Amino acid sequence: MKSSIKTLQGINSLHDVRTYTGAVKKSAKPALPTTAVLELYMRRNEKDRITSELQRLKKRKTQLQTRFQDVEKEMTKLLEQATQTAVEIRGEPKKNTQITSSKKKGKVVIGY
Repeated sequence: MKSSIKTLQGINSLHDVRTYTGAVKKSAKPALPTTAVLELYMRRNEKDRITSELQRLKKRKTQLQTRFQDVEKEMTKLLEQATQTAVEIRGEPKKNTQITSSKKKGKVVIGY
């Protein structure tokens, strides 16, 4: 049984709509000798548009990957700073942080 819950990525959007390019051909255009030339022109324009869109998407993907790596580096740096600040506030000497536990009066105390 399929789940009826959809995520945002699973919902069709405007980018998923594809027009039927043969609809005009079937509805009103007479079969003229120049029709093939016009259709070739229209397909070339569509191909050029799709090619330029693919190039923009590749560029955007590269930009997103670069930004993703920068964010990961910033997060790592901030985590190190927060850890160092926490150690300085507690007054503990800097050492490898290990999780230790000990029992005192029936309570479990976890130290980092």
